[in-house]
Amino acid sequence: MISIFPLSEPYMLGFTIDGQIDEEGMQRFLLALEAKVSTHGRIRMLGNIKNLGGWDNFKTLWAQRKFKQEYWDKVEKYAILTDSSWLSTLTGSVDWFASDMLIKSFPLSAGEEAHKWLGEPMPEAPPPALRQVELANSRLLGLAVVGQMTSADYELLDNLIDEQQREYGKARIFLEIVDLQGISFKALWDDLRTTIKHYRHIERIAIIGDQGWLKASIKVSDLLTPGLDMAAFGTTDRNRAIAWLE
Repeated sequence: MISIFPLSEPYMLGFTIDGQIDEEGMQRFLLALEAKVSTHGRIRMLGNIKNLGGWDNFKTLWAQRKFKQEYWDKVEKYAILTDSSWLSTLTGSVDWFASDMLIKSFPLSAGEEAHKWLGEPMPEAPPPALRQVELANSRLLGLAVVGQMTSADYELLDNLIDEQQREYGKARIFLEIVDLQGISFKALWDDLRTTIKHYRHIERIAIIGDQGWLKASIKVSDLLTPGLDMAAFGTTDRNRAIAWLE
């Protein structure tokens, strides 16, 4: 059963789940979510999960999230009140709602603390990790990675590749690795392959960087990506990298 309850601010949505999720309650919740988003744009949500009814109920809630993706993406903060250990662990370790949503779990007895957290200002957004690099040849897409990529960076990359694909058929990318801030190239590359919608429209990528592990990582990644040519170059070999791309 899902029920809606008011919170102190009009841009906040509160709901309680106690037992089996019923269709009528789910529809009420989705209508309330839609109304809040339509009125306030970005909203914050508090879920009082007294009894979720097990994994099947969680999957039902997850399926509805995918069905109404455009509304869930407008939730910037989500406080979850629960005494369920598996749900608390899940929310603390997996971005199962949206990569840009701040999610924090609290015990059921900490409603006041959760509400206070919802009202706190959002942390300042980090500067974009993906920067465009000006190259003399417009046939090439010049990029640099400075820090950890966010969904906004991947969205920008998608749009840039889409533009290249429309104009030239396939994209050729000059990608300089300036700083990955603790993540591995493999993690970055796995994210690129799974996140970029237009991945199949990339023809060649020249990776530029002086990191010792870069060439070995590129060789392994190249073997795992048939149809896509990859090569590594040092920062003093930019002209050779551009010539290879051309």
